[in-house]
Amino acid sequence: MWAKIIAVIAVAAAIYTRMQTVQQSFIREDANEEYDYIIVGAGSAGCVLASRLSEDSSNKVLILEAGGEETDNKFVKQPAMQGLLRNSKEDWSFKTVPQKNSCWGCENKQSLWPRGRMLGGSSNINGMQYVRGNKGDFDLWEKMGATGWSYKDILPYFKKSEDNRNEEYRKSGYHGIGGPWTISSTAFTPLAGITLDAAKELGYRVGDINGEEQLGFHSLQANVKDGERWSVSDAFLRPAMSRPNLHVLINAHVTKVTFNGKRATGVEFVHGARKKRVRAAREVILSAGSIQSPQLLMLSGVGPKEHLQQLNITSVADLPVGKHLQDHQGIIGFPEYWIEKPYSVTLDGLTSWISDLKYKLFGKGPIASPLFEINGIVKTKAADPKLGLPDIEIIFAPFGIGLGQEQAVYDFVGFDRKFIKDYNYREYLNRHMVSFVPLLLHPKSIGEIRLQTKDSFDYPLIDPNYYDDERDVKSIVEGIKVCAQLAETKAFKAIGAKMRKQTVPGCAKHTHMSDEYLECVARTMTTTIYHPTGTCKMGASNDPTAVTDPQLRVRGLQGLRVVDASVMPETVSANTQASTVMIAEKAADMIKAAKL
Repeated sequence: MWAKIIAVIAVAAAIYTRMQTVQQSFIREDANEEYDYIIVGAGSAGCVLASRLSEDSSNKVLILEAGGEETDNKFVKQPAMQGLLRNSKEDWSFKTVPQKNSCWGCENKQSLWPRGRMLGGSSNINGMQYVRGNKGDFDLWEKMGATGWSYKDILPYFKKSEDNRNEEYRKSGYHGIGGPWTISSTAFTPLAGITLDAAKELGYRVGDINGEEQLGFHSLQANVKDGERWSVSDAFLRPAMSRPNLHVLINAHVTKVTFNGKRATGVEFVHGARKKRVRAAREVILSAGSIQSPQLLMLSGVGPKEHLQQLNITSVADLPVGKHLQDHQGIIGFPEYWIEKPYSVTLDGLTSWISDLKYKLFGKGPIASPLFEINGIVKTKAADPKLGLPDIEIIFAPFGIGLGQEQAVYDFVGFDRKFIKDYNYREYLNRHMVSFVPLLLHPKSIGEIRLQTKDSFDYPLIDPNYYDDERDVKSIVEGIKVCAQLAETKAFKAIGAKMRKQTVPGCAKHTHMSDEYLECVARTMTTTIYHPTGTCKMGASNDPTAVTDPQLRVRGLQGLRVVDASVMPETVSANTQASTVMIAEKAADMIKAAKL
């Protein structure tokens, strides 16, 4: 009897210990009048900058975040619950303008673009996948005029941030050990091994895609630590917030950058229903992301002169801000397969008391996983031979999209309610399934971001221009075929994998799985993969398409930089979070050097 009592007490103590990870806030109630550096946006780049710049106690640093604290929503820390953060107060919930050549199955032909609105930004709502990109991506950046951004230049910055927990990868020389950002292997179902076996059957390399080679498949690496999301706010900002020279202000909506001639002097923002102004003695650094950094520049008079004149905004610098928008588009949940073995994640399994107990006690089980388990990088026959880079990433999921809940499908991918009913997602409920996400890595279709009004609280117009270029469609069709080939291997046949063959609504006139059918599927089930880049593109001084120089300074202006994914000259062959953190790490060193 006493043994049982002691066991119960031990279990209760373990649960209590895991649930009592309360962090002291150190949030400021107001800002001082002046700082050396003002960082706008506490997302994947901003948190890194705030941490690194405040390492020097002589630097007075202010970081302004429009959202609140990430600790306000319990689902932020639970990796599997990322979908529950969509359309919450922690999500900006952007939408694109209606698309002509894509999103035919989406509500109003608009793509949902979630963006994190809290400390940590999108690193607190994303899928946590750690994929760096191809060596050729960064060598291409340098060839395009981004001097100092070749692979050999940036590899040390990837390693600087990282604390990789995979023993095999740690020995390779390509990964960091002891950095603030924990990266771990999170696959937990037998389906991960089955998918890697399938890749081997097809002749693909299986091994680290963040190491010496990129092409191939590996078990997903994610910023997860002890079963919890380990975002940039956890890794970089929170440990630095006790420094007296770093001030963090939340619910502070920046409305414009102020100038004296061509020099940025500070920012104006709304905080506590009051308009305020703060000065920057050295620099203003925009890290608001690929949507809001260009929006804020244009609101401040930095952007295409003709567009600004239409809104009666005085031009400070005529630059192609908002142009060159690239995004990884793909298909979340096509193709999908029923399986006979009970290996996948179901809604009942995810929400069961035993899963909850495993998570609370040990940080294990499905809740401790981002759910997606495999990343694959492939070069199909449709890849651009001149670019020389892979064209498709494949993400494997051990579940059916939405897990059978129609509202979850809507929140996650934004399909039209009628489409969701017609495609009968309800039949997924508690059925064992697997699905694939093929995504286009290097779109030829280029979009743009424009202002809707001169009011900073009005969302900008986002037009990714998906599938405007036919070459993009050819690549994604080949990507779908690779997914289907994986599911046709002996490895998947051994678990009874059978394709869900219900016709995608709107595509019935085409022969099932023909190229024409797959093109229709791609244009109908189009979804963002949440990786917008390029809207404040960096480049050489003679590049008319560049907004920033290789030091990430806004061209023609002083005291103003952009540091986030918007500066990428060409999007990377990977999920963009890892590269964004790398950009911020390198930028911090450049900013420190400029002070000397």
